[in-house]
Amino acid sequence: MSVLTKSPLAPHQKIWRECVRPFRQISGGRSSSGGSIHDFHPQDCTVEPAGVELITELVRESSQHAGPIIEIGTLLGITATHMALAKTPEQKIITVDLFCWNPWGLPPDVQHDLAAQILHYPIARGEVQMVRSDKNEFFKSYNGPAPSMVFLDAMHDYDETKKDILWAKEVGAQIISGHDYCDKFPGVMQIVDECGGPRRLGGTVWVL
Repeated sequence: MSVLTKSPLAPHQKIWRECVRPFRQISGGRSSSGGSIHDFHPQDCTVEPAGVELITELVRESSQHAGPIIEIGTLLGITATHMALAKTPEQKIITVDLFCWNPWGLPPDVQHDLAAQILHYPIARGEVQMVRSDKNEFFKSYNGPAPSMVFLDAMHDYDETKKDILWAKEVGAQIISGHDYCDKFPGVMQIVDECGGPRRLGGTVWVL
């Protein structure tokens, strides 16, 4: 007699299941801000494929330097997961987010808990640390070693991106990179250009 069993979920299916779960829990699938599961697209969770490729190369390059990789702007933790897959075992990732905004209208606690679920494995292994904080408060309180790499993907206007870049330079980051160098975010393009322009571009991911 044969017994039917469920096939194990592939990694991308597990991520999709966890991303969908909170939408089902919020007012039958609709958030208080009017967003719904129909607004969700997995690509909104991370950078485009060409950007992931560049980030992977930069993370591998960063292994030549001491210090953590610091990501400003966690969202759901997918980009941090890509970085965790590319880094060396001894490298640590610190990912910082206040969890006060997401494009689907998820409540802050739901967004935070979902990111923690997605990052559960590298967090449990001590390879990723999630910091729930305003980025500017994190900048003031950070007293660790110079980062091997900083990836900036939080607020995408001129003034805030400038603050992020200046902080990364002040703490001696070896690699300074970020997301959304494109016409949709002219402030990002302006300050990156003022800082010498992108050394390389992968999609909309830039590196000084």
